[in-house]
Amino acid sequence: MPPFPQRLKDLGITRPTLLLDRNRAVQNLKRMKRKADSAGIRFRPHFKTHQSAEIGKWFRSAGVKSITVSSLDMALYFARHGWKDITVAFTANPLEIKAIKSLARKIKLNLLIDSGELARGIASALPAQVQVWMDVDVGYHRTGIPWDDAGQIVDVARAIRESKKLVLAGLLTHSGHTYHAKSAAEIRRLHQESLLKLRAVRKKLLEEGIHPCAISIGDTPSCSVAESFAGADEIRPGNFIFYDLTMSHLGACRDEDIAVAVACPVVARYEAWNQVVIYGGAVHLSKEFMMDEKGRRIYGYVAHVGENSWGAAERKAPVLSLSQEHGLIEMNDTFLQEIKVGDPLVILPVHSCLTADLYRSYLTLEGKKIERRQSNDPEPNYSLDADKRR
Repeated sequence: MPPFPQRLKDLGITRPTLLLDRNRAVQNLKRMKRKADSAGIRFRPHFKTHQSAEIGKWFRSAGVKSITVSSLDMALYFARHGWKDITVAFTANPLEIKAIKSLARKIKLNLLIDSGELARGIASALPAQVQVWMDVDVGYHRTGIPWDDAGQIVDVARAIRESKKLVLAGLLTHSGHTYHAKSAAEIRRLHQESLLKLRAVRKKLLEEGIHPCAISIGDTPSCSVAESFAGADEIRPGNFIFYDLTMSHLGACRDEDIAVAVACPVVARYEAWNQVVIYGGAVHLSKEFMMDEKGRRIYGYVAHVGENSWGAAERKAPVLSLSQEHGLIEMNDTFLQEIKVGDPLVILPVHSCLTADLYRSYLTLEGKKIERRQSNDPEPNYSLDADKRR
């Protein structure tokens, strides 16, 4: 196989292209699976990052049987591709009861509940028994019942237990506040605090005679850096399959673990300003940003080109500005002299989940196209028969 610089040219890139380093993604998968197995907990990875039936096969080959998704449309997509145990880690939407009913008939469906009202409303329309998790907020303050609101938690648990169509699986949380941590040590502290809070909630439920009650946690930063999962029964990380600059900045991975990047052609050079313009804008990279040491918004970094793949990010070559189709990159003199109009630059994404969702396919470094769904793909057919749908 030719070196990566030559393969990059051989790929014939003419427009922004989402590249996938399959070897890195598989290594990321195996590493997280080993961590879950060593801890003796269920590995229920979140598929919202890759959203690809083909990549889903890599997980199945690694022994994964249970998955997480973030929408009913996504659940339908993966159910059509053979997944039978799916958690929808988004508060159940009563307006999508048709999709819920279709899935409940065919797979082991797990829903997320945060109120007694929602539990009773969903249960009244179900054709089959469904497992539900109580959404508990341990500090992120996005969704969920506050962990220290014992009265509400017990009331919701009882509403679930009183229904013949709902089975209480346990407590589920997403500690998204770890994304705002300043170090790996802080991530570990927040992770341990989350587990302590969830164990306290479970103890309260046990005192009320409500059991068994499993604990499910999910953020990639915690799952990547944590050394203990005491009290947890399953983990649901998603971003880990690709990682990104945010994860690298947090210390959850290295730049060299980032498995997706966007190849963008250079369309202009401006030596007087030490800048180049790429064909690659907000619709190709997303407008997710991180702050650099100068207080500037950074929408990505150019990656060094290694022998077999892209290497570490060049922090002196940040994407400073994005319009719809264009990106503006600052470069030092030495780097700028190496760049020619027409060269494809490899840009590491700030947030791989949102960047990947802008594309309908990945291009592997071997030149293979891998299809994926997009979050706003229409899903008008609730049949789980893939052959009929296609």
